[in-house]
Amino acid sequence: MPSDTAGPPAPLRLLFIGGRPALRTALAASPRVEPVTDPAEAACALVDVASLTPTAHAEACRYPLPPSLPLVVVSAIGADRSTDANPYLAEVARAESTATRARADHCVLRCAPMDVDLVQVARQISDFSTVYGCFTDGPVPWLALDDLVDVVALLAAEPARRGDRVYELTGHETASLTRVVGRLASALNVRAEYHPLEADQLVTALCSSVGWDLDMALRVPGHQQWAGAGHPTSPLVGKALHRPPRPLDACITYAVAAVTRPRDDDQPTSTTKGNRS
Repeated sequence: MPSDTAGPPAPLRLLFIGGRPALRTALAASPRVEPVTDPAEAACALVDVASLTPTAHAEACRYPLPPSLPLVVVSAIGADRSTDANPYLAEVARAESTATRARADHCVLRCAPMDVDLVQVARQISDFSTVYGCFTDGPVPWLALDDLVDVVALLAAEPARRGDRVYELTGHETASLTRVVGRLASALNVRAEYHPLEADQLVTALCSSVGWDLDMALRVPGHQQWAGAGHPTSPLVGKALHRPPRPLDACITYAVAAVTRPRDDDQPTSTTKGNRS
């Protein structure tokens, strides 16, 4: 006898064009989407132009797509206000413009710094009990990667929510990097401090001490300055998902888990040479 109870909707087929490997992993784990590699099978495409590593960024900007395929673009909050003073934001802004140009059905998600951006911070704490960098110390509304995936799934499934719109996504709870370093250190059961460096000092340290290639290292100061800047919170995640965004504790847990499991491509290390976001 057939049941009158409808089952969960089938996952929406989503073409992930390029960007952070961590985002690809999160999409694969989501019950709401089914990543595919053939544009002909996809109901929507997703591209992440806010990745930090050169290889991931190049992948995200190198794609031919059927003009009729809807597109969701993951960008960085503040990309609309970018200047050449911050090379990271300027690069993201150019990529966002290229991705959306002449596309009839798209939307842009300008995201606050995310838990995946905290993974390298957690690694420094775990490896060196110190965080070196160019972060400022503003109130940052850290966004959980899983919340981004849930919003992407919603937008991919509901065309009326796209409509060439731009959304700013943040967490609901702000925390400065100094506070986050303390929370990460406590979770890792170590002591740690943050020591600011000038941009050229940071690039030299990443190349000589950590082993990153120069192209990757040159991107880091602008990314850190952007990530540590103060950003206002946005209510859009809560409105879209009808629940509060995941709390800062969830972002801390994500970053700690990433450094306590075997290393992968979530973050650049001396061995991966920048094959992360």
